[in-house]
Amino acid sequence: MKKCIAVYLRLSLEDVDKRTNKTKDDSNSIMAQRQIVQRHISGNPYLSGLPQMEFCDDGFSGTNFERPDFQRMIDLIRDGEISIVIVKDLSRFGRDYLEVGDYLEHIFPFLGIRIISINDHYDSEDYIGNTAGMDIAFRNLIYDYYSKDLSKKVKTAMNMKQKDGGYVSCCLYGYKVLPERKHQMVIDSVTAPIVQRIFKDVISGKTTSQVARELNAEGIPTPLSYKKITRKTGNTTKAVWSHQRIISMVQNVKYTGCMVNHTRESRKIRDKAQRRVPKDEWYVHENAHEAIVTKEEFEAANAMLRKVRKYRKKAPEVASPFYCSHCGRKLQRTHGNDDHLYCMTAYWSENEPCKSVRWDRMDIEDVLLEALKAQISLLEVKAKEVKQQSHTSDGTVLRQHIKSLTEELESGDAQKIQSYLDYREGRISKEDFITLRGEREARHEELKAKISQAEIDYEEYLEVKAQADKDRAVVRQTSAMTDADLKAIMYDAIERVNVTDGEHIEIVWKFDNHFGVA
Repeated sequence: MKKCIAVYLRLSLEDVDKRTNKTKDDSNSIMAQRQIVQRHISGNPYLSGLPQMEFCDDGFSGTNFERPDFQRMIDLIRDGEISIVIVKDLSRFGRDYLEVGDYLEHIFPFLGIRIISINDHYDSEDYIGNTAGMDIAFRNLIYDYYSKDLSKKVKTAMNMKQKDGGYVSCCLYGYKVLPERKHQMVIDSVTAPIVQRIFKDVISGKTTSQVARELNAEGIPTPLSYKKITRKTGNTTKAVWSHQRIISMVQNVKYTGCMVNHTRESRKIRDKAQRRVPKDEWYVHENAHEAIVTKEEFEAANAMLRKVRKYRKKAPEVASPFYCSHCGRKLQRTHGNDDHLYCMTAYWSENEPCKSVRWDRMDIEDVLLEALKAQISLLEVKAKEVKQQSHTSDGTVLRQHIKSLTEELESGDAQKIQSYLDYREGRISKEDFITLRGEREARHEELKAKISQAEIDYEEYLEVKAQADKDRAVVRQTSAMTDADLKAIMYDAIERVNVTDGEHIEIVWKFDNHFGVA
């Protein structure tokens, strides 16, 4: 079977003019790249006879090598299904000088991959045993510099927009952005009344939890749901209003028409984590856009919010493994005299099946403890069974079997030489020589298959023995433990607990489950 040609195409957002929504350089469009590559393939008799696979990353930066189709192409290369990669130019492959150089000089030569960059007049087949040359290295450096320079220009332009009070990040719920006024938020007639209602309800004395429940009961879309509806993504994931969402909206000063920018910033080019900017360095612009609520309403609503006591840092607790099996949300825990686990979804939406998810924490921990003890008991039984079976399937026998088969396989070369000498000296006829050779080849293949199977059996034996040793160590360690000691290590053995109702739970262990579901 012939190996495939990988045709790789890439277009980043930086290549598109945001004002016209057209590609700045027409030759960089996906269609143009495809035509250039196909023209090159059709003009080469060797390449035109090979099957092709196309990989396209539309809207991905060349500085990021975690592109979906790029990674899919690399996986197929490692699997040996691709032998040639063709790109329009090396900037389509990537814009990081060091990463591209690593692929050209180390990764692809090691994997035996030929890469062709058409506009760069580069074909790795011309450089077998040599580096790619100064011109290619210099071009990669230029592509890398171009990307960094472009990033600086974008950051400077965004910073200027922020200083002028323009909208540059996610559009706030209650507003929308018009195509002709991309940096100016205007009121959304659909969602602005919902924002006004939330402020009025809070001012009237309703708690944020009560407001959230009423919005959920009326089926009013959350900001995330509304965004999916307007963008027609087709995502059906259900989102619910919560008191945290209501609080964050009430505390957002942008609803008064005041634009606040530069609250976070990247410390360096391609920084993956932004830092918080001190408040005195924020860019604050009054009357930057139309207000949904007045300043008086904003202050009145914030005055009605419950003042939360300053959080005291406590000793870190074990991460809770409890989840609702209906909605998948992590269960919340009450604090005080009664310590219960419950699903927050039922708190915001009364008609959800999640309302049956409620357990006393001590009760569910008692169930988990008994399940863990049962696991340990069955682990002990299993360890004993494996120990008894190991006498009948001793590793020594398997090793000796592999050794005898290997010796017989190696003796076949001596037999081959002796058979040839017998034929040359006339001790056996040509027909006998051919017959013996066929028998040896058949036996050779049979021995190879037997050795392969024996090695697999031996590896399985070692794995079972190692697991049995580990199980026996666990049994020895836990046999002398009290219930209090076991409770202390119980959560280390649990991956997840899915709670269906007050009687049914599913335990997902971090080790093999020996008896099923609790």
